[in-house]
Amino acid sequence: MKFENRELSGYLLFLGGLQWFIGLLAAEAWYPGYSSRIDYVSELGIGPTALLYNASIFLMGILLTAAAYFLYRDETGRTIPFLLAMTGVGAMGLGIFPGYLQPMHSIATLIAIFFGCLSAIASYRIQKKPMGYVSVVLGAMALGSAILFFPYLGFPTGSTVTFLGMAKGSLERWAIYPLIAWALVAGSHMSGSAGNLNISEQ
Repeated sequence: MKFENRELSGYLLFLGGLQWFIGLLAAEAWYPGYSSRIDYVSELGIGPTALLYNASIFLMGILLTAAAYFLYRDETGRTIPFLLAMTGVGAMGLGIFPGYLQPMHSIATLIAIFFGCLSAIASYRIQKKPMGYVSVVLGAMALGSAILFFPYLGFPTGSTVTFLGMAKGSLERWAIYPLIAWALVAGSHMSGSAGNLNISEQ
C-alpha cells in the first residue's frame, strides 16, 4: 500500500500524540503517591517511571519530526513543517534532559510548548474548515494556559499553592492536553483523505 506524504504525516502526528498520552497515563498510575493535580508532569521523568516517560516523550519527538519531514515533502510550504519539527526537537530534548537537568529541561519545555501552540494555530492554513478553526482554538487555549502557568514555575515538589483555583499540575495539563488533542484530531483529519488538506501555503 502506497501512502501520500501528507497521509503519512497525519499518521505520524496521530501516533506521536497517542503513544505519549498513553505513556503519560501509565506513568501517572505507576508512580507511587503521584498527584496529577499537584505534581509537575516532568516529575514523571524522574524516579520509578523515568524510563517509560522519557522514552515515550522522546519517541513522540521523533514521530513529530518525521511528520514534519513528510509534510514538507508534500509541498505545503515551509512554515508549518518548520514549526512542527521544532516541536519535535523540543519533545526529544525533554526525553534527553529530565527535570533535574537545568536549564536544558526548561529550554526544551519552552520550545516544545511554544512551537506546538504555533503549529496548531498555523495548521488552519492546510486544513478544511471548520477543522482549521478547531486547531486554532486548541492552539490558542494551550498558549494562553502556558502563559498563565508561568507563575507556577519553580514551586517545590508537593506545593499546593493555587492561582485561578488550580494547583500547578492541573494548570500545566491545561497547556498540554489541548496540544495532544490537536495532534490526535489533526492527525486523523490529515490521514483520513488525500483531499482533506487545502494546499494554500506557499
